[in-house]
Amino acid sequence: MASILPLLIVFLIALLTKNNLLAAAAAIVFFMDLMRLNRFFPLIQSRGLEAGLLSLTIALLVPLANGEITMKDLTSALLTPIGVLAVIGGILGAYLNSQGLDLIAFEPSIIPGILIGVMVSVFFFDGVSVGPIMAAGITALLAKLLIR
Repeated sequence: MASILPLLIVFLIALLTKNNLLAAAAAIVFFMDLMRLNRFFPLIQSRGLEAGLLSLTIALLVPLANGEITMKDLTSALLTPIGVLAVIGGILGAYLNSQGLDLIAFEPSIIPGILIGVMVSVFFFDGVSVGPIMAAGITALLAKLLIR
């Protein structure tokens, strides 16, 4: 129950900054804690990211299933300049995400900074709150460039 105040603060700031995803996540964790379902926290902490990435990947594959993306579109991904850039972006994104996950595991104290940065981005720059792992990856890159 000691975790209620930080969750409430995150929830309220997320509401004020119109970060609906973070507000919903904070509310769910808050109510799980209130309902004494915190025995599920270790499972969510260890497998929640996989579940979220699975949902995201499913959403990205739906256009293949419903025909919005065709075989021609797939081949052009390797034959057009924007397609090649998309492949490079995918490589860089996946690499940075892996660095972000490693940094969060090694230095969990960066999580509040990432959350604040995401909230600022959503509120002031029309950012989208799907990038905390990428934010950690960029943090890892910046740390390697500037600190180490």
